[in-house]
Amino acid sequence: MTELDVVGTVKEAYKGAWSHFADMMKLVWAPVALYATANVLYAGYIQGKLGGVEAEDMISTMTKVWGWQVVAMFLLGLFLWPIIAVAWHRFVLLGETTSSAIYFKFGQREARFLLTTIFLSLLPMPGVLIVIVGAGTALSLVALPIGLVLIVAGAVYALRLSLLLPAIATDAIVDARSILEATEGNVLRIISTHMLNLLCLVFLALAISLVGTVVAAFVGGVGTAIINTLLNVFGQIISVAILSIMYRDLILGAAPLQADNNSQPPLN
Repeated sequence: MTELDVVGTVKEAYKGAWSHFADMMKLVWAPVALYATANVLYAGYIQGKLGGVEAEDMISTMTKVWGWQVVAMFLLGLFLWPIIAVAWHRFVLLGETTSSAIYFKFGQREARFLLTTIFLSLLPMPGVLIVIVGAGTALSLVALPIGLVLIVAGAVYALRLSLLLPAIATDAIVDARSILEATEGNVLRIISTHMLNLLCLVFLALAISLVGTVVAAFVGGVGTAIINTLLNVFGQIISVAILSIMYRDLILGAAPLQADNNSQPPLN
């Protein structure tokens, strides 16, 4: 059994994002720019609505401004996510880049990637529903522990099956059973890898928040929106790289998959 290198995986993901920063920007700058622009416009809209509002009226005002705009931002992020993720998966695993100045592609591959992402996010939902339905009833003492167990089990299976995403991005023929078999014995290492990455992102966010505070003092919420958007996208890209490295090491084996003779090496 191949044992996942927790620290090495996270280190390679961050090091690769830094050393291949130019390639990363070339691949994802268009969807990132679109998402950042939308966030800036939304932040400006919110800032305009909340300007001069009394503290006691803040909740009612926020209720008014959090309408279709929030839904639109969510749908935009949902649409752009597979474009960014698939492009970065293919770079990490296949060394694939683009000669086009603007890379903005949403096809069948991205659609499958999106649907699989949605499916994985729904795995813990049965437990959530049991907790919600059972809360405040006579069955709450039973529903709560059962719901929590199902939530944890669903989340663990979602983390293991998330290695389907690099397979979909690279058009590989891999089924859920082979993913589960390959990740058996590495469950704690997979969880630890994601937790370590989350810890790194938290420290990075704390450091950047200091910069955001200074920027916000000059340009207001718009500057903060830009910084938060870029940090969010960077976190997603790192997570994508980690999934690719896990997939390479646990599914493909030690040797990286090469698409053609012009393929670049993986993130190391």
